[in-house]
Amino acid sequence: MQRIELSIPSNPIFERVVRASAAELGIAFGFSDERVEDLKLAISEAVNNAIDHGNHGEVNKLVAVVFEIDGEKLEIRISDQGSGMEHPDISRHVIDEQSLESGHLRGFGLYLISELVDDYEVNSSQKGTVLTLRLYRREEQS
Repeated sequence: MQRIELSIPSNPIFERVVRASAAELGIAFGFSDERVEDLKLAISEAVNNAIDHGNHGEVNKLVAVVFEIDGEKLEIRISDQGSGMEHPDISRHVIDEQSLESGHLRGFGLYLISELVDDYEVNSSQKGTVLTLRLYRREEQS
């Protein structure tokens, strides 16, 4: 298994560092260009969620990102130092005029992430939230 660890302050500018690292890893892992873009978007969303919702933008709180390559699996864990979240909900994913006007798009980030990766899980406690993303190497469909 190969492992890379990054730790960034809760400042959105550093999200770019994580996204660039994810892109390089995706390329090295043999993902197609489209799959690398999916990985970058999922990582970007997850890191921004950790910064904004987990750590509430407090720059002294860190976001830890661990990439692990294990055979055919790329696993990424994004951890914040927030107070946790109750019952993450990915069911509210319909974007229409009504949901936009009523502001019911909270949780859309997790839904988006779930559509971009093969598998994910959320573990949250009063010590923070860990979002684990998994992408598997696969034969690209032509």
